[in-house]
Amino acid sequence: MASKIEFQTELEVGIEALWNAITKDKVDLLRKAAPQLLTDAQVIEGDGGLGTLTTIDISAAAPHVPPFKEKIVEFDEANHAVSFQGIEGGFLKLGFTHYNVSFKLDDLADGKILAKTTITYELQKDIDGTQLVEEFSNFAVEYLKTVATYLQKAN
Repeated sequence: MASKIEFQTELEVGIEALWNAITKDKVDLLRKAAPQLLTDAQVIEGDGGLGTLTTIDISAAAPHVPPFKEKIVEFDEANHAVSFQGIEGGFLKLGFTHYNVSFKLDDLADGKILAKTTITYELQKDIDGTQLVEEFSNFAVEYLKTVATYLQKAN
């Protein structure tokens, strides 16, 4: 049975800029925003929309996390909602049997947005995943903050 955690992060960045940064411009923006954290990132298939498949290697920042492949499985541009499913590697090799990370962006006005994050996951039966889930959640928050900080400086 799948578990779920949800949290919100308020960011000072335009909604369209962040939306593009986490979807169609994700790989290019990651290279620019966090070159010290990212070993490699590539779009294997797609254009940043539904079905886009990417590989990401963050071993420079987290040597214990293997490179991973993810796919966009939900893409709702009108409502600024996107979901990424882990396909192979990364946290799947560390104890998750399945995970899906969803971001929903809401405009708060005055150049601020609320990023609602939902992580749905299943862990291997023999793993106490408390620390793993916390690390994965922190990874999602830091990803959003890093991208937002880069976008703020770029403007």
